[in-house]
Amino acid sequence: MKKVGMMLAVALAAMMGVAQDKTVVVNMIDLVRFHPSRERDQKLMLDMEKEFQDKLDRQRKRFEELRDSYEKVAKEARNPALSEKARLEAENKATVQRDVVAEAELDLRKNLQDFQRQLSEQDTRLLRQVTGDIREVVTKFAKDNKIAVIMDGSTLAYFDPKLDVTDDVLRKMGVDPKVRKEAEAADAKDAK
Repeated sequence: MKKVGMMLAVALAAMMGVAQDKTVVVNMIDLVRFHPSRERDQKLMLDMEKEFQDKLDRQRKRFEELRDSYEKVAKEARNPALSEKARLEAENKATVQRDVVAEAELDLRKNLQDFQRQLSEQDTRLLRQVTGDIREVVTKFAKDNKIAVIMDGSTLAYFDPKLDVTDDVLRKMGVDPKVRKEAEAADAKDAK
């Protein structure tokens, strides 16, 4: 009985200690959105996307030229004025050209998928760097302010707005919280 009482007292003391620990909330979406390197990262992604799009456009143009050439050869092969020998040669030429067009189309699709994969991987790498940096800032903020738990407010159903320290963390990241307020006002205006 004494053991149970002792364990209950220890558990109660632990619970009281947890109840006194400070818990706050940040909006991770806003921390990522307004991270100092996010604008640079978005420009990098746009530049990369433009480079890929230019390559795809050149490849698509080449594909269309090959397809047009095939259609011309195929039309020649259907010319009723051709001798049997000339018709067979034209059909063989059209078959070879059709295979070239099919291979070009396959390459175009493969490159499109490859470019999309590369863009996705780059975006993931950049986002991972940003979130890693944010975690470091949040961890230091928590230690400096003796905070036990910092939760992501964007995933909570409700929290008291007084618990939100997003602006404080933004300041630690070197970002003026005014940009967040301005973005919220612009978003509200756009929603109307």
